[in-house]
Amino acid sequence: MKQPRRRLDQLLPNFSYGDAIGNHVQALQRAFRAGGFASDVFAQMRHPKLRALSRDYSEYLVADETENICVYHFSIGSALSEFFGNLRVRKVLVYHNITPPEYLQGVNRRAEFECRRGREELRELAGGVELALADSEFNRQELDAMGFARTEVLPIIVDFAGYEEAPRGDLLRSFDDGAVNVLHVSRFVPNKKIEDVVKSFAVYKKINPRSRLFLVGTNVSFENYSEAVHDLVERLGVEDVHFPGHVDRRELCTYYRLADLYLLMSEHEGFCVPLLESMHFGVPVIAYRAAAVPYTLGGAGLLVEEKRYEEIAELMDRVVTDADLRKRLVAGGRKRLGDFAPARIETRLWEILRQYDLVR
Repeated sequence: MKQPRRRLDQLLPNFSYGDAIGNHVQALQRAFRAGGFASDVFAQMRHPKLRALSRDYSEYLVADETENICVYHFSIGSALSEFFGNLRVRKVLVYHNITPPEYLQGVNRRAEFECRRGREELRELAGGVELALADSEFNRQELDAMGFARTEVLPIIVDFAGYEEAPRGDLLRSFDDGAVNVLHVSRFVPNKKIEDVVKSFAVYKKINPRSRLFLVGTNVSFENYSEAVHDLVERLGVEDVHFPGHVDRRELCTYYRLADLYLLMSEHEGFCVPLLESMHFGVPVIAYRAAAVPYTLGGAGLLVEEKRYEEIAELMDRVVTDADLRKRLVAGGRKRLGDFAPARIETRLWEILRQYDLVR
């Protein structure tokens, strides 16, 4: 009788469409299946567009066997942490980081609670997994501090084949006009410090009046923070700040193609996919040195140590006007992007799993 294939499944609270974790999960599933494993995605919440690609987490019990492997993606507190901890399988945790709850106080009480609970749950899981993977060195160091004994870095897989859609003609006609376009892409959440992007741009606008700022990203669940950023723009009297909101892939790629500069003032990132997207589109990056940002950039952008807005604005102007500097930054970004090639990450994945005797 033919023996059933070993399983290498994934478990996560929210299987979201179009976000970095959701895309990473799908890339890992393709790799696991190509490696000869039976592999499904089990989730508590599943986006309608991903239901055909996943199963409800309660169905995982059919795969709960001691020779199988379950990979749990951890990014927030969830009832799935206890569920995962009680499974009989060989356990691997993938840590995408948790926003420090202090950033969410007074902004979103539920998110603050889930992040605080998540950090407690993470500590509880430390002794129950065979391996903990982090998508950045910053995250790996957090795992070490939490008491995980075996930790490795495995970056998020970003497949840029899906970024080659034709740009939106209406956006090009409106904004490809010779003005300098400054870009920031993220959800509107307080740790992103979007207000500091606005303050930097407000000073730069005085240096170069022919400039605009795009703040691309959803404000769902953080409408009050988004309103505070809008209010700041009005108080400062800065013009040409655009809030496109949530955009699809084609629109996102168009904004990157329009951008002359990517500006990041975030104080907490576990990885930061927009940095890779900027490298892919040849957009120079200026970023605040915090959390995983320097690890992801790897020297491919300009890091600022302090938020001195006048100095940041002068640096923005130099990146825009100094052709040699710009050329070096773009070239450095393209070189750094090679470190995140999907094939390279997949090779590293199998090396790690073999190293810890999870696969042969």
